[in-house]
Amino acid sequence: MKILLYHKNLSVNRQEQNILERAAQRKHMLKKTILWDILLLFLIGISSMLIWIFSPVLAQIPMLRIFIPIRMSAWEHLKLLYFPTFFTALTRYLLMGNLQKGILTTYAEGILLAMSILTAGHYIIAGILGKLFLLTDVIFFYLSMMILIWYLRTHADRQKKNSLPGFLILFLLTGCFIYFTFQIPGEIGLFQEITLQWQ
Repeated sequence: MKILLYHKNLSVNRQEQNILERAAQRKHMLKKTILWDILLLFLIGISSMLIWIFSPVLAQIPMLRIFIPIRMSAWEHLKLLYFPTFFTALTRYLLMGNLQKGILTTYAEGILLAMSILTAGHYIIAGILGKLFLLTDVIFFYLSMMILIWYLRTHADRQKKNSLPGFLILFLLTGCFIYFTFQIPGEIGLFQEITLQWQ
């Protein structure tokens, strides 16, 4: 009887130890991933500003036209949010994919959410005010960026098991950005030129 109780207590202790170890690993992972989120925050914030300023010059280089906005359209503005996040996701997957097996799926979901909010904000402001202002466009851009970071943070400890869905989504989005850079469906409002007013 004592032996049975001893083995039962040992089994309970091992289960408790496993739970504590998993909790410690999750806590460590959350602390470690915050560096990636800070990196993404600065990467999007700084690169988008620099690309916006120097886009007329950078657009003269054919290969860079894929990654930077070459026209004033809602679709082209999404490049400022998408590509810094895409390259961060790819780097993070290559470096930490063995620890976070579903990281690309989490990034893909966050990107879709942020791009949807940015596009919706663009059309909501245009619908309410009847025109677009640079300030409101910038505000919605940074709001979308913060929502993206928030999504990545809140889902960092509950990764999906597989990055394949995320890979497929990112592959499709990247293909769309490349294709629509050179083949512009001008009859669709998302791709039409817009005018941003300073005041």
